[in-house]
Amino acid sequence: MSIGSELTAARERADMTIEQLSAATRIRTGLLIAMEADDFSRCGGNFYARGHIRAIARVVKADPAPLLATFDAEHAVEDEKSRREERAAVKSPTLRPARPRWALVVGAILVILMGWGMVRLFTLPSDIEANASKTATTSATVTTPAPTPTGAPSGRPTAQPTKKPASPKPPVLKTELTMTAKGNGTYLTVLDRTDRKIFQGRLTPGIAQSVTSAGDIRVQVGNPTNLVVVLNGKRVPTNLTKFTAHPNGTLTKSA
Repeated sequence: MSIGSELTAARERADMTIEQLSAATRIRTGLLIAMEADDFSRCGGNFYARGHIRAIARVVKADPAPLLATFDAEHAVEDEKSRREERAAVKSPTLRPARPRWALVVGAILVILMGWGMVRLFTLPSDIEANASKTATTSATVTTPAPTPTGAPSGRPTAQPTKKPASPKPPVLKTELTMTAKGNGTYLTVLDRTDRKIFQGRLTPGIAQSVTSAGDIRVQVGNPTNLVVVLNGKRVPTNLTKFTAHPNGTLTKSA
């Protein structure tokens, strides 16, 4: 029997679902499903895969030693290959970027500045004469202002279209939900209106879980007889395993 099959059988003997095992070990459900299918490539390396196997075995009360021995025997070749690749990566030469030659850059800038100074030195008299003649011509020219036309019709202001104010969006009402476990406790999964997981885990007797969210709140209960529900400050009796709490203080059955 493979490692994945052993993990699946141990979980089923412990009477646990994938979601319950994920909440107990803090390992993602997708990764647990992949490990039970003998796909350990998503663990991030053999070191983390061994740690996940130990955590799962501890929760389902199984012996991790034979599982780890089988895993090491199957993945010993991959470990040696990864070590060789790491040693080759360490020995590979590193290329350093060439440093700019600042002396050549500074010398080129000085040559450009000197050339510009020589050009200005030889062309300065011509510039002065050209500016002087331009000033004399400008001072001799008299500009006559254009006559102002009389009797021209005055322009009428154009009416600007008025913009209608945007209608305000209706506010999203909030739902306040408090769930208290009794009896032997129960397992809970709580989602908001966007299907984002707010809470998932087991409530022991006497422990309360309060949730506040905008819009509806969807709840899945393992044992509804062991749960006391208070919605918006009022106790709402229910025996539904899946229900939706609405901001108006009502519960409806979820699909």
